[in-house]
Amino acid sequence: MQRQEIGDLESFWLREDVRGRLLDWVDAALQEDRAAEDPTRLLFPEGAEPPCRGVISTKEPGVICGTAAMSTVFERLHADCRSGFRVEDGTTVAAGTEIMTVAGPASVLLAGERVALNIGSLLCGIATRTARLVECAPTASILDTRKTIPGLRIFQKQAVRAGGGVSHRADLAEFPMVKENHRDRIQTLHPELAADARAEVTFIRDALRAAGIDGPIAIEVEDEESFRACLVLEIEIILVDNVSPELLEQWVSRARKDDLPLASHQIEASGGIDETSAAAHAAAGAGRISCGAITHSAPALDLTMAIIAGADA
Repeated sequence: MQRQEIGDLESFWLREDVRGRLLDWVDAALQEDRAAEDPTRLLFPEGAEPPCRGVISTKEPGVICGTAAMSTVFERLHADCRSGFRVEDGTTVAAGTEIMTVAGPASVLLAGERVALNIGSLLCGIATRTARLVECAPTASILDTRKTIPGLRIFQKQAVRAGGGVSHRADLAEFPMVKENHRDRIQTLHPELAADARAEVTFIRDALRAAGIDGPIAIEVEDEESFRACLVLEIEIILVDNVSPELLEQWVSRARKDDLPLASHQIEASGGIDETSAAAHAAAGAGRISCGAITHSAPALDLTMAIIAGADA
């Protein structure tokens, strides 16, 4: 097993704000599954069943995230459930690895099994997909996006961090990102800016600074003129969207030849980037690669739970 050295991932689950939102997620999932009403519990009368423990393992290799969330499922069903964690968030494991156990009544373990595995599979899947992208482009920061399941963003972003990725904006308020639709509306309101990228970027920067925005500004570009304008005006993040690595490399080369101020950490490539193209974007000069697919299209990691005799987690 290997452990991603990317900070104290476990402290995330101890945060008060995270704990509250985790309980909301788990409670809603258990209510949806009507776990407390499972009629098979009648087969295991309380007090008459022997001690049991559930052993959760991987059925395929991957990166682990969310054992704390899975344990919460069983704790919400029965206060006496006790979990034992075999790995931490960010650990890369082989197929067949035992990642956690939970001790409790068999009826409770059976009632919570599917909800716990669904949560774990989702988060481990995101962490695993992220790790693959990180491996493909080790010189760039792999960033997530806001393309997340509503209400679950903080957990999906935790999974990205577990996979070695970097959390992008948590929300719209964190810093302004002026994208294509924003620029279209600006050009509609100010037609004189439509044919002058430098004037448009200046307008955006000055308007935001005048409004009190003193942190980073991100501007999306799809053409070289806008790219160069952002470099000249020292825009902190230049989001190069749907531009091929070959074309980006040409833009960067010409900018360097003209001695424009340029740092790789300014340049963020986005738009359909996956494991097959991430390395090329990084080689072209992108120090940041944002990828919505690591949260919205990551395959779930296949997990399983066996219930065996024994009271110790």
